[in-house]
Amino acid sequence: MPRRAQLGGVFLVSAAGLLFQFAQTRLFSATLGYHLTFLVVSGALMGVAIGATAAATLDRERQRIGTSRLAIAAALAVLAALVVETQLDPLVVGMFPTSAAAYMLGVPPVLLASWIIVRSLRDAPAASGTIYAFDLAGAATGGLLGYLAIGTLGDQALYGLASALCLVAATLFIRPSASRIGLRRVTAIVAAVGLVAMLGVWGELLAPPRPGPLKSTGADLAEGMTRDVARWDPLARVDVMRFGSRGDSVHYAFLIDPSYPTESRPPALAMELDMGALTPIIGMSSPSDLAVLDASVLGAPYELAARSNVLVIGPGGGIDVMTALRHGARSVTAVEVNRAVVALMRGRYAEYSGEVYADTRVHLIEDEARSFVRRSADRYDLVVMTVVDSFAALSSGAYALTESYLYTQEAMADYLAHLAPGGSLSVGRWYRDPPVEIVRTFKIAVAGLTALGKSNPETHIAVLRYGNFGLLLIGDRAFGAADVERLRGFASRHGFELAYDPLHPGEPFMSSVEETPATDDRPFFFDTVPLSAVLSGRADLPYGYGILFSALVLALALGIGLAVLPIYAQARRAGGRAVPPGTLTSIAIGLGFIATELVLLQRLTLYLGQPSLALAVGIAALLGGAACGSAVSSRIRGGPRLPALLSAVGLLLTLALLPMATEATLAGPLLVRVAVALVAATLVGLPLGSVFPNVVSQVGATDPSLVTWVWAVNGTASVVGAILATGLALAVGFTGLGTAAVICYGLAALSTADLKRFRLRGDAIAELPTLAP
Repeated sequence: MPRRAQLGGVFLVSAAGLLFQFAQTRLFSATLGYHLTFLVVSGALMGVAIGATAAATLDRERQRIGTSRLAIAAALAVLAALVVETQLDPLVVGMFPTSAAAYMLGVPPVLLASWIIVRSLRDAPAASGTIYAFDLAGAATGGLLGYLAIGTLGDQALYGLASALCLVAATLFIRPSASRIGLRRVTAIVAAVGLVAMLGVWGELLAPPRPGPLKSTGADLAEGMTRDVARWDPLARVDVMRFGSRGDSVHYAFLIDPSYPTESRPPALAMELDMGALTPIIGMSSPSDLAVLDASVLGAPYELAARSNVLVIGPGGGIDVMTALRHGARSVTAVEVNRAVVALMRGRYAEYSGEVYADTRVHLIEDEARSFVRRSADRYDLVVMTVVDSFAALSSGAYALTESYLYTQEAMADYLAHLAPGGSLSVGRWYRDPPVEIVRTFKIAVAGLTALGKSNPETHIAVLRYGNFGLLLIGDRAFGAADVERLRGFASRHGFELAYDPLHPGEPFMSSVEETPATDDRPFFFDTVPLSAVLSGRADLPYGYGILFSALVLALALGIGLAVLPIYAQARRAGGRAVPPGTLTSIAIGLGFIATELVLLQRLTLYLGQPSLALAVGIAALLGGAACGSAVSSRIRGGPRLPALLSAVGLLLTLALLPMATEATLAGPLLVRVAVALVAATLVGLPLGSVFPNVVSQVGATDPSLVTWVWAVNGTASVVGAILATGLALAVGFTGLGTAAVICYGLAALSTADLKRFRLRGDAIAELPTLAP
């Protein structure tokens, strides 16, 4: 059994590994795009696989590198990644070199952590359950740390924290007989604390994030804007930019009648989420400043009827709230999911924005809007949801892999079900040419109205356009001639266009092309190009799909070339067969676990509402449950077959019963829902965590070199599985992905027969009498 200090070291390097992944994912989501986080995750998982190869090939040397030195090297690799990632300018060196650097820099820290863990497993295969439990528990802690600390410390300091954990781990791996061990540990702790403090205070100065070509912040800085403030949040980084001392009205000009005098428009600041999605903060020194909003396309729904009770989804800098107040709303409920946005609007920018969020008529809710609506019993005269996505990234197809539960068939039905009689839903989206996205939104609205039993749903919708911006108005009742005339008059007075007339429907909204609307099970609203169209040559491959395909090719090449092939000959000799024992089981486990993780997170995101909270709770509980399962895996007789079967059955029950449990508790307080999520994820993780340690224990009891083999194969399968699972979710939805996870664990149970035969052969060889020479 390893020493307690060694197990503590395993815990810390595993926590550092996942914390590093969290920090790197947030950095590249902000600077390059959410779609590129697949590369970051893929690189990290690749490090897990290659770490096993390093342990197998380099640990055979007589003077193997000390475990403490490996931990120190991991600490330095984390810092090196931060330095290089924030010094490379994508606008200068290009997206491809920057993305390649992100991939490669994500490998070494996790590779070194994996090397340490695999070495521990090889040295003590009989204790594999305990070691693996500390590994999983550390990973769960690292993920939770990232969620809890990023808002306070900032993302750069999370890199420092991951490095600090590795430094402390290095002291735990020092042999008890080493000299001055106490001094070394104190020195490491002081250095760790100093590192985190330095990056927490001066992170933006020492390692400023550099936005890529799909991010507007880079262009804004080039045009002379200055960054007023930057805040990190688990959901998105928030930057507030300004022209001059007071700002400029250009930030909301895309919503305003072009004939409205520029000098009469109040200034504004640009609040940018993840360096690309704009939400303006209008400077308001007096109520009369808001007269400009009378000439805004956002005022269209107020032309149809009085709107005394308004719900604003994602208020951001407050322009929708201001519009509602300007048009006489008596009560405005504003639901904002980003805590950093709320803190800035209530604090630093409260006076600038005219204390809009402190208005007695405004009720600010910190929550995810879809979750809030599903739990609310209130009805509203108007529900408002205005675009905050990056137009550049949208045009490139970068959002194709992004889930959005705000724009699904079920979401539309939820919004419409909360309208008061005669109420309307106002949805602002970019209106591109060709207008693929705005038409897709139209189709989802039709599906939502149909789900509520509305006949002739096309007559409930009107669309206004101004430049690249489109506004869908979706009514609780069909629009009549008087409604259309008011909208047409409003559009004519302000230079807007009535792009869809419900009394005279036409192209492109009434296109005969069949399109399946986004649903909660397939929430890929931005996936506007069917794969069949790409394969038939009718459409180009979207940028997001190109990234996914490139990641798959890269993962297969590097996984096989650097993780599997270097140790295949050794594993083949040890196993005595072309397919070494444990291979099929490890592949099935790797594919099944990553698919399970994605499905669970999807279900919890819908339930808890806040994606970052769902990620933190889901990952922590799943890995925590797996750690508990791993800790007791040595007590399970019969090897990995029973845990694999239990995993398959447990996943099947989760797919069937979790929706009922979440529906029954959906209206409960957040703490109750978090508790339900924790229990559900932990129960799913328990059997999952006991499968792989049993595989390691069985192969390690015969030949320790096979421990390295199954770890490398499992890691490579996880890398490839993360990419395949994303593609499968795009194609068949998350329920289909969950079914695939069940099948994977079923196949893992069936393939354990090979392990049993290998173990029996090893036992028989061990019992043969030894002949005297």
